[in-house]
Amino acid sequence: MGPPAAGLACFLFCSWLLLASEGASEGPPVDFLYQEKGECFFSNGAGGEEPHVLFLQRFIYDRQEVARFDSDLGRYVALAPMVESNMDRWNRDPDTLRSMMTNVDAFCRHNYGIMEPFSLRRKIQPKMRITSDYKAPSHNTLLICFVDSFFPAKIKIRWFRNGKEEKGDQVMTSGLIDNGDWTYQMHEMLETQPERGDVYACQVEHDSFASPASIEWRPQSDSAKSKMWTGVVGLVLGVVFVAAGLSLYIWKGCAVPRTTVGLME
Repeated sequence: MGPPAAGLACFLFCSWLLLASEGASEGPPVDFLYQEKGECFFSNGAGGEEPHVLFLQRFIYDRQEVARFDSDLGRYVALAPMVESNMDRWNRDPDTLRSMMTNVDAFCRHNYGIMEPFSLRRKIQPKMRITSDYKAPSHNTLLICFVDSFFPAKIKIRWFRNGKEEKGDQVMTSGLIDNGDWTYQMHEMLETQPERGDVYACQVEHDSFASPASIEWRPQSDSAKSKMWTGVVGLVLGVVFVAAGLSLYIWKGCAVPRTTVGLME
C-alpha cells in the first residue's frame, strides 16, 4: 500500500499527461509507463539522537523522473520544465503538503520498525570450504574459497600464505551472488604454486562472527598422494573381486543338474 495522497497525485499527474499529449502535434503516445516510487532514507543522528528520515515520492514518466516530493524541503520539486506549473499548484495546497509530510512517520518510520528486526538484526554465519584445481600447462594450483549462505551481504574475504596476505592479479573474486532466499555467497580464488610445508588460509570477516574466521589448506606431499592412490586402487580391485565372486555364486545357484533316463527293454 503506497503512501497517503499518492492517489491524489496520480490522478492530477495522469490528467496533466493526458492533456499535454493531446496538445502535442504528434498526438498522444500509444504506450507509455507511469510510475510512482516512495523511498525512505535513514541517517544516524548525532550524539544518540533519533535517526533523521528523508522521504521522497518520485514521479516517473517513461524512464524519466519528472518530479518528486522532498520531505526535507517540505514541497514538490519539478525536474522537467513541462511540470513546473503543476508543481506550483500542488505546493500552494497546504493540505496536500501536510498529508505528504505525514509519510515520514506513517510510511517510513512505521515500516522501519517492522522490517528492522529482520533486515538489520538477522545474522547468518557463512559456510566455508576450500577446493583445489591443478592447472597442467602453467603448473599452478587454483584454490577456491567458497563462502555461502550468509546474511547480511557485507563481507570481506582474504587469502593468506604462511601468515602473509596474498594480493595482486593472482587473487580473483566472483563478486557478491544473491541466492534468492535472503542469503548470499561469494567465491574468492587464488592462483599459486604451492610448495611443501605451505599453509594457505581463507579468512572471512562478517558481522555474524565475533572475530574473523578462517579455514586452512595444505598441499599434499608425494607420499600422501601415493598412499591415496594406493587406497583408491585397492578399493577398486576389492569391488571387482566381490562382484566376480557374487556372480559366480549366483551362477552356481541357478545351474540345473542334468538327469540321465535309461530305457527299459
